[in-house]
Amino acid sequence: MKKTVLVVSDLHLGGSEGFQMCTPAGAAQLASFFHWAGGLQRSESGVDLVLAGDVVDFLAEPDDQGQPRERWTWTPFVADEALVLAKLERILARTAEVWQELSEFVVASGTLTILLGNHDVELSLPRVRRRFLESVAPAGGRVNFLYDGEAFALGELLVEHGNRYEGWNVVAHDSLRRLRSALSRGEPAPDFPPQPGSRLVAEVMNPIKARYAFVDLLKPETSGVLPILAVLDPAIWRRAGRAIADGARAAWRQGRLGPEGPSSGEFINASMAAAASPRGSELIGSASPRQEHPAAAGLPFPDEDAISLADQLARGAKSEQISAIRDVELGLLLRAFRARRDKDESGFDVGQEAALYRKPAEALARRGYRVIVFGHTHHAKVLRFATPGGEATYLNSGTWADLMRLPPNLYQGSPEQGERTLADFLQAVGSNDIAKYRRQVPSFARIDLDQNGRAVASNVFFFQQGSEPEPLSTAGVLSRLALGDCL
Repeated sequence: MKKTVLVVSDLHLGGSEGFQMCTPAGAAQLASFFHWAGGLQRSESGVDLVLAGDVVDFLAEPDDQGQPRERWTWTPFVADEALVLAKLERILARTAEVWQELSEFVVASGTLTILLGNHDVELSLPRVRRRFLESVAPAGGRVNFLYDGEAFALGELLVEHGNRYEGWNVVAHDSLRRLRSALSRGEPAPDFPPQPGSRLVAEVMNPIKARYAFVDLLKPETSGVLPILAVLDPAIWRRAGRAIADGARAAWRQGRLGPEGPSSGEFINASMAAAASPRGSELIGSASPRQEHPAAAGLPFPDEDAISLADQLARGAKSEQISAIRDVELGLLLRAFRARRDKDESGFDVGQEAALYRKPAEALARRGYRVIVFGHTHHAKVLRFATPGGEATYLNSGTWADLMRLPPNLYQGSPEQGERTLADFLQAVGSNDIAKYRRQVPSFARIDLDQNGRAVASNVFFFQQGSEPEPLSTAGVLSRLALGDCL
């Protein structure tokens, strides 16, 4: 039987206002996509829908929403199923239209597969998993939940979230299995080591996001966010910047390793044990690091200049408050952004992918998979490459969370014009007036398999309610990120 496989990832449903990566408008688009997928199933049949991780976002939900906002705290992993269920119920209530349309897809006899990501690890806990499956398939149906690090494989297609190739965010599945086993029997919960990336989000980034909502939306993450954060709030940079910088360095170093991914079921914090700061060492935890690949020895971290610039801006600030924005050395920041323009914007090039993910995709292709789909990065991609067995395709399904980029006008015109654009942008992100900068770029991967499981077509498409899906392109990404006042 022929199959059409639709893949979406990084929905990031969760969080109250100010913490939502996927806004109510994004959730409405997602519900429309599930409705469209149900119509495709009814007209063609044989449709598999894969939710490839980070479906909900427990890291965006505070531990106790009943507390005043200024007293909110976040935990990188919660083993208490009652507390997780309370978070899940809040998410389900805020996004009810999404689950209604998803359940209608299952009712239409579509096959649904759910993969675990790194923001929704608690979905695998026994009681939480049962409640979640009730929400997506209340009347039953064909639903598969892969939560032990297992990939979705069908014929020549392989789909996974992609976080296992980044040491900062690899889930400790062996420990997670032991925890689930204990919880299923009412035994005391053994320790589970959350990913260092989740600790960074919960303990460092979320408290910053409570004040500056742009920090996990703006791309590029390192060279764009870090200097801006140092300008907006030098005190926060001096307090938390080192941990953020260490996380960025560690994630990059993981990409310098071989392409095969983790060497054990536990997460491996690649080359992070040497992190310089006490805070970085604390976030790293006690897991044994892998040795860095010899070819990477001595290579400089490519965003080191952005970290140095952030340090320089924070040290030279005349005030700890954002009211001093126009006193900051705007010229220095502008020159740095303009010098890195081509490099920073390469992340939006749909035909380029970081070695961190490209190398594992190539390794999977050598094992016989002709189409490999990841998520995790929030950057949709389509790469086709030759292998000894023939052409293979790597797809990244992108995200349904909002994205931001630096204003294009920042790079154009005279330095004075650029500084005005930059000052306006800093004022907006400093006061959380970012609605005109954050944009939806919802996308999905489609793979068509013949009756023998051979991939006959594969691509990534933009989705827009009421329009035919449009094939992914760099121009399409940039136009969607540069709408309205961003031009």
